[in-house]
Amino acid sequence: MVALNTMLNKKVLSLNAFDIGTVSGFNLDISEWKVTHIAVTLNSQSTKELGMKKPLLGGLTVCIPIGRVEKVGDMVTLNLPFEQLKSLPECKPL
Repeated sequence: MVALNTMLNKKVLSLNAFDIGTVSGFNLDISEWKVTHIAVTLNSQSTKELGMKKPLLGGLTVCIPIGRVEKVGDMVTLNLPFEQLKSLPECKPL
């Protein structure tokens, strides 16, 4: 088992080993008490490479389904190629 607070601010790598950003939060389904997505704030290089627009303050944060997390260690590794990040929804706090 991995404690959520230990995952915060860990680097996130895509399937093709591209450093995309850091874990900045989690989406939780409280009806089942299950984490459904990790929120990843993209670094400036990822934002630029994906052709996305960075907000004026802070960074762009995408929601990655928990099923796309391959491994958690010193870094979080995804089973998702970098190019597919563009199709993921932006995470917006409620």
